[in-house]
Order: sequence, then C-alpha cells, then structure tokens
Amino acid sequence: MYSFGVIMDPIENINPTEDSTFAIINALQQKCNIEYIIPDTIHIINQEVFAKIRRLHTYKRKNKFFTLSKSKLINLSRLNCILFRKDPPVDEKYIHITHMLDFLELSGVLIINSPQSIRDFNEKLLGNNLTNHNIPTLVSSDRNIIKGFIKKNKDVVMKPLNLMGGKDIVRLSFKDTELFKKIDNMTMFSKRIIMVQKFLNQVKKGDTRILITNGIVHEKVLVRYPPKNDFRANLSHGGIFKIKQINPNHLKHLEDIAVFLKNNRIYFAGVDMIGDYITEINITSPTGIQQIEQKDRGLSLKISKEFIKLVDQYYDGK
Repeated sequence: MYSFGVIMDPIENINPTEDSTFAIINALQQKCNIEYIIPDTIHIINQEVFAKIRRLHTYKRKNKFFTLSKSKLINLSRLNCILFRKDPPVDEKYIHITHMLDFLELSGVLIINSPQSIRDFNEKLLGNNLTNHNIPTLVSSDRNIIKGFIKKNKDVVMKPLNLMGGKDIVRLSFKDTELFKKIDNMTMFSKRIIMVQKFLNQVKKGDTRILITNGIVHEKVLVRYPPKNDFRANLSHGGIFKIKQINPNHLKHLEDIAVFLKNNRIYFAGVDMIGDYITEINITSPTGIQQIEQKDRGLSLKISKEFIKLVDQYYDGK
C-alpha cells in the first residue's frame, strides 16, 4: 500500500462538499495511506527533509469530515508520493517550501506537481504563452508603460501574478478618473510586476475550467459565469456554473498542452479558457473536481487512479 503525503491549507478550514483536495484524498484513501503533512514543520537537516505528519482519514459528511492521528516526526523520503496542494499566494515562504521539496524530488520521491515546475512556470504567464489565440497582453511594473497599453486597448483587466480565485483582479478603462491611483495600488508603486490584458467580452458566455491529469484531458468541463455587476466568473466571487462537454475545436490543442505539462512533471492542472483564449493554467492547486462530478460521476476516483498509476510507473522505472 502506497503512502501519499499531502501538503495543503488547514483541513479544518475547507468546505468538504466543494474542496478538490478533499475529493482526491477521499478517493485515494481507498487504496493508499494518507499522511497529512503540517507545512510549518517542514525542515531540512543535513540535506534530509523532515516534517511532522498525522495519518488522515476523510468522510463524506459535513460535520466531523476528517480524523487525524497524533503527530510524529518522519523523514519525508519514506513517503511514496507527495501531493503539493497548497493554495497561492506564491510568496516567499511558498517558494522556500518548493526549495525544500527539491531535495525530496532529487532523492526519488514523486511530487505532484514538481516543485521546480511550480517555480519555473507562473500560472498566468503559462496560460498566455500556451494559448493559440493571443490576447493583447502586457507584463510590467512601469506606470507609464501600463498607461500606454491601456490607452491603446481601452478596456483591460489588471492581474497580480501570484494570486488565485480572481483575487485583486481589476477591470480598468482609460477614461477612469483614478487611472494612475489604481495602477500604483496594483503595482505597489512599481515594486510589483503585474499582467494587463485586453478585456474579453466573451466572459459573459462563460469562463471554462478544463482539468488535465497525467497527460489526459477530461472532457467534462466546468463553465463559470460572472454574477450581476461583476466581470469575474470565479465561484469564490459569486459566479454560477454549468457542466458541459468540452469544445471539440479546443481538444487537439489541449492534448498538446497535456503532453507539454506531463513532460514538465506537471501531472495535474486546470486550464482556464474564455472563448478560444487560454487565460491561465493552474498548476498549484487546481479545483473544480466536485462541481464536475455532478455530471461526471467518479471523476475523483479516475484522478486518484491516475495518481496511483503514476507512482507505479515512477517506481517501476527506477
């Protein structure tokens, strides 16, 4: 029986009816031991990575939906696989955790997703690089360069590069009377690099999340729609959703992306599309499993089987 460690945000704070990490764990525990790794306890001594873990069991109920054993300190190289599912912000501490996980990956522990790849690929830049329908995009911290881009494109969105769930994303017009103030707030007076993109009216027809596991594109997709008086379709901002079949016109390109991701040790990702444009590729903690399962029964079980298959292949090849 394999041992899967999981690094996630505090489990007591999640919603078990919506959380994707919970769905994965609940499916995996049928065939694997699940060890809850306490993130703040991860440390290195003489190039060995240690942390306190607690055996985790989850239950499909709203109250008392998990139990944890007493904690114990272990060398994390004893685990067969680690699911790195900590939510952004991808801040200094987050990056330092990936540095420590590098030691484990180099010692032969499978990590989903690779800590090196999470550092190498920014989620918003990755989406912009891999879309085959280019959105007019600027990445900068310079107020005047940003102003010039907004003047040319009229209606834009400004995004921080290290957050999730639509947090701090702002829609901005060149006619805005507080244009410079909003640019300065977003860039922290040029201390933070941001992304600015032409606003896509197609968002009214939905922002689509496509899940990719172990190089496989799942064909049931989550289409999110913005609430009234907001342009963001994120469920955390009041968006509503429908489950649909993937657009067949997008499938070939998404399959090519799936190969690229797997070759870069990104085994679980969530691709976001507005119309024909890829806006982001979530590789830190992709969500949407439980929503899609309303139409694709057993999705979390399919994903967990792919993770187990990955471990089988990984250790067979060593």
